Amino acid sequence: MNVAVRTFRPTILMVDDDEALLASVARALSGYFTIVTRASAKCALEWLMANKTRPHAIVADLVMPEMDGIQFLQQARKIVPDVARILLSGNVSSVSLRDAINRAMVSRILAKPVSVRALKMVLDRFISNAPFFPSSHAVSPALINRAIKNGGQKIVAQRRVHAQDFSLAGAEILTRFPGLQKRFSLEQIFEACEDHSVINLLTSGMLDMVDQAAPELDARFGNADKGARISVNLSPCSVINSNFVRFLARTAENLREKNLILEFEITERSARVLSSEFITNARYLKSEGIALYIDDFGAGNNSIALLRHDFFGGIKLDRELTWRMMTESLDESFVEWTVSVAHQQGLVVVAEGVEDQATANRLRMIGVDEMQGYFFGYPESLNPATEDDAWQDKEATECTEMSSSGCSCP
Repeated sequence: MNVAVRTFRPTILMVDDDEALLASVARALSGYFTIVTRASAKCALEWLMANKTRPHAIVADLVMPEMDGIQFLQQARKIVPDVARILLSGNVSSVSLRDAINRAMVSRILAKPVSVRALKMVLDRFISNAPFFPSSHAVSPALINRAIKNGGQKIVAQRRVHAQDFSLAGAEILTRFPGLQKRFSLEQIFEACEDHSVINLLTSGMLDMVDQAAPELDARFGNADKGARISVNLSPCSVINSNFVRFLARTAENLREKNLILEFEITERSARVLSSEFITNARYLKSEGIALYIDDFGAGNNSIALLRHDFFGGIKLDRELTWRMMTESLDESFVEWTVSVAHQQGLVVVAEGVEDQATANRLRMIGVDEMQGYFFGYPESLNPATEDDAWQDKEATECTEMSSSGCSCP
């Protein structure tokens, strides 16, 4: 089944109190999408309640009379949590933008005035190149557990490059579930791992496949003198499990013997990253020579607080921050400040979500150390490609490999 091909026009709900703008966008995009417009946020929510399975994306203006765009998208998320949410903003503060990310979990923020062409490109990113999965579908930890044990979990590798010359720096290992992804999105699959010990099984499964693919990983991404730097996402709830952390240390030592240097990326969104158990075990991993990166830096509330700790070896700038940096001066200033502070503390800075030459050039001028994104290559299969694998490598969106937030693993 080729899920990337659509035989219908996706439905877009656009909410803005500027009715002239709504009419203009509806005319311009009517050949590509079914545009549903509402000048009232309350009316838009009523429409969503009555049409939960219809929308494929929601576009909302930040400034509206009944409620602001962040409040609207926050409520929309409760009704249709799996639908892409796009916020149109004017010249607003970085605090407001952080608020939009943390509260409404927006998929993208676009600065007004935005061209119809730019809006279409963003909508295509979240719709045309990704399957839509209605929120009525549910994936359970038991289903994921069964998929892992039955060989339904695969890994792909996305290259990281040095910022100065774009030479190979290593690769990030990403999980794919070809079978489950015919029915569920990656985000749904990872969210189902929250508050459940299956996340440890998922991680150990990834590491086992890394071990099996060690010769190929070394050949593709290695350096003759230093070996291949391979990063894997790690859940905060896995880090608070001392037994599992010791397993990770043993695995890293085993992979070093195979010329692979294992690194872990830990999302900054979870409060667990500030717990005493996390800090103790993170320091243990550092003492074992394992580099830890703050993943999704700039996407949540813990970013600055985490810079105070001495067990991280680097940070990975959130891809949304990388995208917005090119159009929002406040975000660009935040990236510049982050790079400066990180370097003062001896941290490596990696920028995710780099998709064009202009962004790569700007990040190089700012001083990031490494980059990752579609501009440098899509995730690569590590075995002979099947039809499912090829779709996953080329069409899967750069969904955050979520390291469960707020989990309570045993």
